[in-house]
Amino acid sequence: MKAVALFESRRARGTRAWDELSEIDRQVLLEEVRQRRKYQAMKTQIYSELYGMRNNK
Repeated sequence: MKAVALFESRRARGTRAWDELSEIDRQVLLEEVRQRRKYQAMKTQIYSELYGMRNNK
């Protein structure tokens, strides 16, 4: 039986798209991710409060 690694090593992968981005593009992407996560957290909090109020009736 041949042994197979679950994950490729980083060196075996070669270059990634992230490595080819400029510093400004990286910052823009990171900010988009931060805003998306913040929005998701707010949405989750609102839904949790609403469903919590329904269960307390």
